[in-house]
Amino acid sequence: MQIRHLVAATDESEAGRRAVWTAIELASSAEARVTVLRVVPIEARVVAGIVQTRPVDDVDGELGAPAVDRLRRWVEADLPPIGRKPPIQYAVTFGLPGIEIARFAERVGADLLVLGRKPRSRMVRLLLGDTADAVARRSRLPCLFVPPAGTPPRDLLVAIDGSERGMAVLEAGDMFARTIGAELRVVTVEANQAEEPAALAASTPATRSLVIRSRVQGVLRRDVEVRRGQPVEAILAAVDEQAPDVLVLGCHRGGPAGIMEAGSTSRRLAHTAPCAVLTVPL
Repeated sequence: MQIRHLVAATDESEAGRRAVWTAIELASSAEARVTVLRVVPIEARVVAGIVQTRPVDDVDGELGAPAVDRLRRWVEADLPPIGRKPPIQYAVTFGLPGIEIARFAERVGADLLVLGRKPRSRMVRLLLGDTADAVARRSRLPCLFVPPAGTPPRDLLVAIDGSERGMAVLEAGDMFARTIGAELRVVTVEANQAEEPAALAASTPATRSLVIRSRVQGVLRRDVEVRRGQPVEAILAAVDEQAPDVLVLGCHRGGPAGIMEAGSTSRRLAHTAPCAVLTVPL
């Protein structure tokens, strides 16, 4: 996972501002460049059998270059001091943010998407959808979702399941950590067997865990923490105890945006983890 070009998607909110700052800080560490993107939502309606569209937001009644200049002024007005300012470009597009963000990033050849995470209730996510969730579902690129009060990534926790795809997630997380100079830890979860005493489960590692530990140590020379229980609860417990800046997860592409109560461990973790989340597309 090389980082040469980052796209920071923002909607001029505080969460969007944090995404821009994080992207600029990462680009400075990785000697990369940044494109700050704003997608203006489009509202469609049918008049006399003809589909008409118009921006939902007011962009001062101006499109094109004036809108890009407004975005640039908004970013530069409150940009924190950094050691080395990376090259920054600005772009404004129109459409559905959950679709256009991923499409734009692929079109410009970006290596990483950075977006803000807005605190929303489950009901709001279910009824209105969620841009971050929609982007993670569509993006062929890794996506870093940062909370409004996030800090620069210095400590990563990678959650893997032992599959070949899980090892690909680990490799992506390790390369990301190396690129930005961050520490990396690894966790996997073993499900409890029915009627198995807790003491026996804790003292007898499963074959799967031994294989995972051997592979990770052989390739990356890192140890793996093995936890017992339900994956979502066990990984969230690891996050609470270790307090990483970023939780790294594999994310299956496709499906509708919004809340999914069951069937997607990574999706549930992405909604509930208190730290930033890096999704690696599977």
